[in-house]
Amino acid sequence: MGTLLAALLLIGPLIFFHELGHLIAAKLVGVKATRFSIGFGRPFARVHIGETEYCLAPIPLGGYVWLLGQHGDQDVPAADAERSLQAKPLWARAFVMAAGPLANLVLPLAVLFFFFLGNNVTSPPVVGTVYDDTAAEAAGLEPGDRIVAVDGVDVRSFEELQRAIQPHPDEELLVQIERDGKNFDRYITPRKVTRDDALGVPRSMGALGVGLAAYAPQIGITDTKSPAYQAGLRTGDIITSVSGDPLERAEDLQALLDAESSAFAHVTYLRPRTVKGPAASYVLYEPRDASLVPDAEHPGYSGIHPAYTFVFAVEDESPAKLAGVKAGDRVLEVDGKKVERWDAVLRAFQRRGTDAPVEMLLQSPGEQSRMVSVQQRIRTVRTVYSTDAQYAWTGLEPYQSVRIPAPEPIRGRITYAARASWHKTVDASGFMLAALRRLVTFEDGLSGLGSVVGIAHMAGVAAERGTGEFVELMAILSINLCFINLLPIPILDGGHLLFYAVEAVRRRPLSHRARVIASNIGIVIIGSLLLIAFRNDIMRLWFDG
Repeated sequence: MGTLLAALLLIGPLIFFHELGHLIAAKLVGVKATRFSIGFGRPFARVHIGETEYCLAPIPLGGYVWLLGQHGDQDVPAADAERSLQAKPLWARAFVMAAGPLANLVLPLAVLFFFFLGNNVTSPPVVGTVYDDTAAEAAGLEPGDRIVAVDGVDVRSFEELQRAIQPHPDEELLVQIERDGKNFDRYITPRKVTRDDALGVPRSMGALGVGLAAYAPQIGITDTKSPAYQAGLRTGDIITSVSGDPLERAEDLQALLDAESSAFAHVTYLRPRTVKGPAASYVLYEPRDASLVPDAEHPGYSGIHPAYTFVFAVEDESPAKLAGVKAGDRVLEVDGKKVERWDAVLRAFQRRGTDAPVEMLLQSPGEQSRMVSVQQRIRTVRTVYSTDAQYAWTGLEPYQSVRIPAPEPIRGRITYAARASWHKTVDASGFMLAALRRLVTFEDGLSGLGSVVGIAHMAGVAAERGTGEFVELMAILSINLCFINLLPIPILDGGHLLFYAVEAVRRRPLSHRARVIASNIGIVIIGSLLLIAFRNDIMRLWFDG
């Protein structure tokens, strides 16, 4: 019942606004609308308002607006002849047919606008981590910097920062930065990177090279004879203070290591411990302290390394496991290049893909370094929406204890909501257009088609996962409904627009017989696609899972 209610709440507004678009357009150009129905079948509720009968019908698979003279064989009373759809000029008829899909394009803007308007906080545009060999590092950005504006455009969230940077690979941008209460400007040229979009298609975009999350001063140790190991410290421990001075970020730890000081005389630290509960596992942090006895020959040596080059876990039967990678290993080099952060490992695998292995120089605690070859392979997983997703898989999981900055109140909520809703709608439209192109060209076959059964399942899952996901799903499906209805298939709105385009070229409408034949072909096409979509959903939901 919950899934059914969620499906009705999801599909109902999409149908209503689509048909409302047709109705409003018809009334604007003076076409008489005799019935407005949500659902098919015999109405169980109806009311007359003016000349139009508004109905609710029991089959919630669509809706319709009956327009006077919409069908060529319809008898039109002489008194209403001028209000017939066929009596209207070509532009007016096209406007009425296009208004439904356009309403489905406007709906996401409205729904997302009010959703973002209701949000009071967002992730701030604050630099948590500056990655190595990036535009941000070259420009001297530091953790804790706030990006105020990019090329004069105000930046109010980390997502807005990403959107401001991504369209400008290899283009110089004027970035305004706030540091320690003072503002200054830097010219920064984002590096061009390639990322796969939601459809798995590589896209080029600009990257600043910063992360929202800040790494904790978590350590790794490979030398079992080092002062740190002998004092009881182990890989995964998080140092909180050194000789009374607090550490907050991995960069603070790195600064001490770079200085090669003997400041590690006394440290306090947290040791993570996983506790399995009845419903989930929890990580508890046990406070400890230790005194390090420095090596007489190497007084500045502690044996401590930042943990973000260490392997936390390796999945069973994964490419990394089969290659001999073990939990606790430190990654020294990747393809002959020294590794300072885990993102260098990720970049190496992204560059290589699944075509060839990546050579990794590793060191286990107390052992000599060794070389292994790890080749990614494609892994297919089942998502919460019962669809299959593929990604390149190694089975490696690094140590990455991070802190996300607390959300902060949004400045200028109305303009923020307008901008965010516009970007989300544009992104979803681009995604749907690309998916539709791949469907029409049979790049992905017809396995991606879904029916109302699949939509109902997705509605139930999205409702359980929260309002934000439900609203985003509604926006995506509304845009999908827009583009599907614009396909030039007879009986769809796009089919009518195709007829009008032919009429504009021929200077006369198609014959009634030609329209009937085309409509019958359209019915066969749509019926076949619906059967395939229904079969896909049944197999996906009840047999493949």
